[in-house]
Amino acid sequence: MNRFISLPWKLLIVMLLVLLVMTVGLTSFSLVRINDDFSEQQQHKRTLGQQQFSQYNQLLENQLRVWVESFAELSFSNQDAETSIRALQQAFSRQIETLHLHLNVDHVWLYTEPTEITYQSTALIPAAVERQVQLAFQQQAPQSDILCDHYCVKSLAVPLLAPEGQMAVVAMTTTLVDILFYLSRSLQVDVAIVSHNSSQDPARPEDIRLLSSSNAALLNALYYELPDLLNVSEIYTEGLRLQQDQQYYFAHMQVLDVSHQRQYHLIIIEDITDYVLANQRYQRQIIYVAVLAFLMLALLTYMITKRLSGRLMMLAARLPMLANREFTKFRQQSDRKTTLFSDEVDNLNEATLTLSWQLETLNEQVQQHTQELENIAMYDLLTGLPNRNMLQYQLKKALAGLDDTPGHVGLLFLDLDQFKKVNDSRGHAFGDQLLIEAAIRLRACIHTADTVCRFGGDEFVIILTKMAQPEETAKVAAAILHAFKQPIELAGDSFQIGTSIGISVTSDSTTQTEDMIRQADLAMYQAKAKGGNDWHHYTAEMYQEFAYRLQLETEVRTALQQEEFSLSLQPQIEVATGKLYGFEALLRWCHPQRGMVPPDDFIGVIENSHLMVPLGYWVIERCFKIARQLMQHGHHDLKIAINLSADQFVDPNLTQFLKQQLLAHQVSADYFELELTESTLVKNVSDTLVSMHAIKKMGFGFAIDDFGTGYSSLSYLKQMPVDTIKIDKSFLFGMLDNHADFQIIASTIAMVHKLELKVVAEGVESSAQLRMLRQHRCDLAQGFYFSKAVPEPDLLQFIHDKFKDGHWIGGVKN
Repeated sequence: MNRFISLPWKLLIVMLLVLLVMTVGLTSFSLVRINDDFSEQQQHKRTLGQQQFSQYNQLLENQLRVWVESFAELSFSNQDAETSIRALQQAFSRQIETLHLHLNVDHVWLYTEPTEITYQSTALIPAAVERQVQLAFQQQAPQSDILCDHYCVKSLAVPLLAPEGQMAVVAMTTTLVDILFYLSRSLQVDVAIVSHNSSQDPARPEDIRLLSSSNAALLNALYYELPDLLNVSEIYTEGLRLQQDQQYYFAHMQVLDVSHQRQYHLIIIEDITDYVLANQRYQRQIIYVAVLAFLMLALLTYMITKRLSGRLMMLAARLPMLANREFTKFRQQSDRKTTLFSDEVDNLNEATLTLSWQLETLNEQVQQHTQELENIAMYDLLTGLPNRNMLQYQLKKALAGLDDTPGHVGLLFLDLDQFKKVNDSRGHAFGDQLLIEAAIRLRACIHTADTVCRFGGDEFVIILTKMAQPEETAKVAAAILHAFKQPIELAGDSFQIGTSIGISVTSDSTTQTEDMIRQADLAMYQAKAKGGNDWHHYTAEMYQEFAYRLQLETEVRTALQQEEFSLSLQPQIEVATGKLYGFEALLRWCHPQRGMVPPDDFIGVIENSHLMVPLGYWVIERCFKIARQLMQHGHHDLKIAINLSADQFVDPNLTQFLKQQLLAHQVSADYFELELTESTLVKNVSDTLVSMHAIKKMGFGFAIDDFGTGYSSLSYLKQMPVDTIKIDKSFLFGMLDNHADFQIIASTIAMVHKLELKVVAEGVESSAQLRMLRQHRCDLAQGFYFSKAVPEPDLLQFIHDKFKDGHWIGGVKN
């Protein structure tokens, strides 16, 4: 569940974060800048300290050198040449106290040779002084340096030339007190000289020794503030910041002497208290300014966003009115006076007002369209009758009513006979008018409490309610049949349309609607199977038969996959000569459990399940292989008749498939005759003629099967490229006993010969029938009299056993 945070608080949080980042950034930048300035300033002071120290060092050196040279010149001028060096020695002896007092000279040495001392104020001569004296004799130039041991002194070696030409060197050391004093006064800092062990870096405070300082008390106090470890090299380059009580100091370091095991440094200590305090005040000022700016901006932001969020909350509170379709109330509460300066919320408010008008219009359209869709969903647009959806609803309602009012509910499933024929021949416009007229007649046959629905196509369903006896359904069915006895007049033409009716009845409220519709549908097919224009009640046996056909259909699919189908071939004999003309390929099914299944049981199932097309292609391919096999065994003049179903004949791939088989098996089309039933030929005469002529050009022959049982006419027969007419076996059964059947066969043979076609008589079972056919010059005959259908594997052996030189061994007797 999301927590609600108002817009002002969100903006305040954002502003707080932004200001916090800005404050930290600015403060950090300022501190970095101050530290950089401080570092530059300290670097400048360090450089200045080094320069000042060098200047005072040079000044002291010049002062001592000038004094020595002046003192020597004065001493030499008062003496003769022989005693000048000795006079200088005596003069130093007399002036040594003065040198200590006024020039802070510690010791003086007078050398007449690099290794010969004529005067010394102390017995101990530092080795560094001796090296300076030797360099002065060698270079004949003054030599100076700062020497540190237990303390640091300024050493100076000045070469002198006596009047007699003898060279002498005066060496002296003086303290650095004057330099430190002048350096401290000029820079306003405290100075000190310290030493530490040169091998230890970082160094510990206890390793550092203070030699001299300008402020010993301060140095001692700062000594205790030193860190535990001191990085001498880092202090030399960057300095060291120290704090003592509330005072802040910064120390610079300058190397004096590194020639011993200990290093000696000049320390310049600057009081930076004022700088640190000023820096702290500056930081506080930055924070105060940032906080003040933040508070002012936060207050301003809150005032602006508070008003903005208030208006948005009011708008959000009104928006549910749109969902509740309270459009007028929404506009009344959202109406707001125009201000001088509008903003985004004003635009949003105007947009919601516009949206309310659009939604109101859309809502009206939706209601209108919903009503129309409900009519479309529940009623048939053509007839105005309730459709399948309403049928389900009304049937469920009628079944549920049986709990309150015991009785019976009846369902009549109707299909218009011959409707498809009229629809195909006269067009869909006539068909639609026919359906409208049928709906009017059905309405007139039922009570107002009953319901007639259009189920689909030319199928209608009638729900009969409040029936005391199931027999009342038969009365309604009879009334409907009577109503359709009258022809339907459309556009000056008269159409006689019957109807087949299936009836299911129940008194059980738990009956499923789908079950009642399915039962009535099955009963309707039974009525249509009896010739149509009749009604039939649903029975349990009907369902068993349906279940059997359904199971058979499943088994047919399995049989097709498992290759359980095979071909048997029935011979066709020339009646006049007894010569073998060819064979008719017949489909057989050997079921794994049931054995051989009669064709009448499974052919219809195959046709209804739309498996006839793939199975038909399999039959055609097998026939091509049989024809190829016969040719390879020397039988080059035998034809094979192949039965084509209606679906197979209208399949668009038939022609191409036949071409492929001719190429694949290298067999001429003259070896095959395609058999079609009369009902297939007259379904669509124009398309049938186009297909037949295309296949005829390839060389295939055509035969009309079961002639006389369909609806063929001589006009159609003359247009079709037919080669053979097959007389149905039903006429042969009674030709010897029934004169009418005999006349039909005789006239048919004569008529077909007039059309220059061949005649095949099916179902020949006796020699008398064969003689009669021969008398009337029937061309071909086939039937059990010659042979039953021969399984494909036995075909070659059958020809060998039953025919000699291509003629039937039984012969054709007169």
